[in-house]
Amino acid sequence: MAEKKTTSLWQRFTQPTPGKAKCNICSKLVSMGAEKGKSKNTTNMWNHLKANHIQDYKEAVKEKEDAAAAASANLSQPTIAQMFDSQRKWQNSDQRSKKIDTQILEMIATDNQPFTVVSDVGFRRLIATLEPRYSLKTEKYYRTDMLENIMKGVERKIKTLITSENAGPHLAFTTDCWSGETESLMSLTCHFINSDWERKQVVLNVKAMSGSHTGEYISKMFLSMLKHWDITPDRVVLVLRDSGANMIKGLRLAEIPDLSCSAHTLQLVVNEGISSQRAVGDVIAKLKTCATHFSHSVLAKQRLSDIQEEFDLPRHSIIQAVPTRWNSTLHMLQRMLQQKRALNIYAGEHGKFTTPTADQWALISNLIETLGPIEEVTFEMSKAEASVSCIIPSIAVLKMVLQAEGPTTSGIKTLRETMFQSLERRFSKMEENRCLVLATLLDPRYKGQIFSVETLNKAKEWVKEENAIVSEQCNTATTGVQESDPKRRREEEEEEQPGPSGLLERMYANILGAHGGTPAEENDEQHITEQLDQYLREPLIDRQTGLPLEWWKQNASRLHLLAPLARKFLCPPPSSVPSERVFSEIGIIYGKKRSRLTGEHAEQLCFLHYNLQLLNWEY
Repeated sequence: MAEKKTTSLWQRFTQPTPGKAKCNICSKLVSMGAEKGKSKNTTNMWNHLKANHIQDYKEAVKEKEDAAAAASANLSQPTIAQMFDSQRKWQNSDQRSKKIDTQILEMIATDNQPFTVVSDVGFRRLIATLEPRYSLKTEKYYRTDMLENIMKGVERKIKTLITSENAGPHLAFTTDCWSGETESLMSLTCHFINSDWERKQVVLNVKAMSGSHTGEYISKMFLSMLKHWDITPDRVVLVLRDSGANMIKGLRLAEIPDLSCSAHTLQLVVNEGISSQRAVGDVIAKLKTCATHFSHSVLAKQRLSDIQEEFDLPRHSIIQAVPTRWNSTLHMLQRMLQQKRALNIYAGEHGKFTTPTADQWALISNLIETLGPIEEVTFEMSKAEASVSCIIPSIAVLKMVLQAEGPTTSGIKTLRETMFQSLERRFSKMEENRCLVLATLLDPRYKGQIFSVETLNKAKEWVKEENAIVSEQCNTATTGVQESDPKRRREEEEEEQPGPSGLLERMYANILGAHGGTPAEENDEQHITEQLDQYLREPLIDRQTGLPLEWWKQNASRLHLLAPLARKFLCPPPSSVPSERVFSEIGIIYGKKRSRLTGEHAEQLCFLHYNLQLLNWEY
């Protein structure tokens, strides 16, 4: 049996008979000089490849050289210094050690791990296996020495990110307060549209609060947070906050434009409607009792699961309503209606609770039909890409839904009427809010279609005023540059003294301006009016699939006067949900392994948790 060959040459030849090699490419037999012994060689084989298969020859030569180099590297012996270095522990000042220190703290912040993770046996074994030369530090080192330094680096990067040059001249904010067992915190998230028409969100603060949370205290705290980030109040377009009296008063005292969170307001509308009709309250209370039974008994859950399997029903658990989230009540109703048959069978076999009557089940179905659209609107308002422009159209649609009559309104007319009146009252001043109106007008999904003639005319006037403000800001910036060096300005004016031709043009300009022309202010007003009329005449983009910011990115140069206004008024979100999401992380940060965590460290960890990922860990 022929010997198996593995070299680059023998991958292209076989040896069917002693002393002969067969080319796998052309099947020609090539002499090897002898059948065996020292006279046997591969010279003829290499010559054959070179003469007849030049490409394969070059590839075989390269493979041979690579194999030789790899063999040489494997045979080389490490020096004594290299052997000792591979075993020696790094000094703490070693850059390799510092890099791992940084990544461990980044991991703690990103994954919401406690500082004590560095003392855990499993983690220490993992690090020792991955890099034996690295020395793990104490918990105190990462918490005190490392955390502050990384915070400063990330803060510098965030400050650069939100400057006027990068974020634009206008910023929007959301804020909310949270109270835990040991600390109270106030959050601040920043929202803006960058020069590429991308919506950005940055968590600026999760600030520990002290003392009584009065309006005066909140005002000072809010302004101090803006000052810390070098944000002047004139850059603030809008602040979304909850409806707490102290929060409202605080932002009024700070003289910052503010608006109640639309999601919170809708929750108040729903709660008001549910409490207005006793029949609805009674059936919800009955279902809550049912849900409580299953949440407190493992045996009850198992029995319900057996019934679901026997009658081929979805094997879903029963949902319990949460007082702080109205849509959890809707989800409870939906799940109960889905499991209606299983619940009736369970109650008949095991008792423990009373299921709704036939009339009550019909009421539940109608209630779901009414609350469903409100949840959809709340969900849209809570999306990361949502803009304040959706508020006016969404409320208008909800009013139409609540006014509609049909079979699904039977038994809950009082609830629907109460909710409609609550919407009317709580959102009565929407069309008096300049930011809301202009955001809706400058959203290519809505434009002026939702407005009355009176509101549309008012919006057009506001557009002119805002355009004048933007123009004045640009002129002020230009004037400031010119006035910064009077001597240079005089020299430039002397250099630009017109000759005879230039003098004539100036005289013509004076005559035309005085008699037949239009003042500069009127020209600007005319241009913005023409551009706005052109924009409003164009068709709307699809509400569900259209991307307003992408549309403006493509049309910003064409509608150059409207584009800065769109960038300004489309940046605020419609709710304070972004700030509430921050507090979801705070609940995780204050875990059982962090019960003694200070408010300052909680603020720092939450700040890093969001912004390290935003910056892609590059700061």
